[in-house]
Amino acid sequence: MPTYGTILSATLPVFLVVAVGFLFQRKKWLNEETEMGMMKIVLNLLVPCLILSLIPGNPALESISSAAWAIGLGFILIVGGLVLAWLGGLAGGMRTGTGLRTFTISTGIQNYGFIPLPILVELFPGNAGPSGLVFVFGVGVEVAMWTVGLTIMNGKAGLKAVFNGPFLAVAAALMLNFTGGYQYIPGIIATTVEMLGRCAVPISIFMVGATMGRFFRDGIFTDVFRVGLVSVIVRLGLHAALILAAAAFLPVSPDLKRLLVVQAAMPAAIFPIVLVRLFGGQTQMAIQVVLVTSLVSLITAPLVIAWGLQWVKL
Repeated sequence: MPTYGTILSATLPVFLVVAVGFLFQRKKWLNEETEMGMMKIVLNLLVPCLILSLIPGNPALESISSAAWAIGLGFILIVGGLVLAWLGGLAGGMRTGTGLRTFTISTGIQNYGFIPLPILVELFPGNAGPSGLVFVFGVGVEVAMWTVGLTIMNGKAGLKAVFNGPFLAVAAALMLNFTGGYQYIPGIIATTVEMLGRCAVPISIFMVGATMGRFFRDGIFTDVFRVGLVSVIVRLGLHAALILAAAAFLPVSPDLKRLLVVQAAMPAAIFPIVLVRLFGGQTQMAIQVVLVTSLVSLITAPLVIAWGLQWVKL
């Protein structure tokens, strides 16, 4: 079992790269055109390559049931997070029209991909199982976000948006995995895909920070104590407890349990800021949720992961 020091050393570099991206954007060293170009490269090339290098032949995905559990839990746990966020927002005095929907979608979804992935790689060296499950789990998260989450925001689901580069890459990777087709991919192609995939994580984490910096606005700290406190209670408390309970009590594989423990410790996701902005929500509140949960998770994430691994007996 990783020690607290090991967990801390695995989590801090991730948040430091986020901070570097944030500072670069605040210094105006990244313009919008550059950011959009980088994000398109990440979404349409680097992440699909990473998925195709992680999933085929992964021991954690030897059976279809493993993938089904990961996708199903990704969906169910996010829906549970959205319900908890809605109830927490009501308890915090928020109502529809005054930030309840924004708070719900911002707080109910954890950063499920690019922050937990390097932590999993660092915590479990030589075990590709947990990291290979990240994007399979993410399929369920994406479906929940674009159906239940988007319905909360504008009353209409947008399932079509799920069929993006990473989703198609997961589908192709699972097909190669279960058919054994990956064994016939030429070595030079596999090496090229792996090289491109390795670029995905550092660039993506950097862009998480840059996105936070871009949406950082004057007056961002207005009412931040109330919003931040409720978001921490829900995201890093109640929702984390729900995910940890799933890891402890459901009959899932040890690798999926490891993934869930790390997922439980993650701050709020970045992408809901974009959704809130697109659909007329309160962008300032969404930024507050991400900033506060990210800062607090610097302290809580190692503690939650260490305790969670011990509780789940991993």
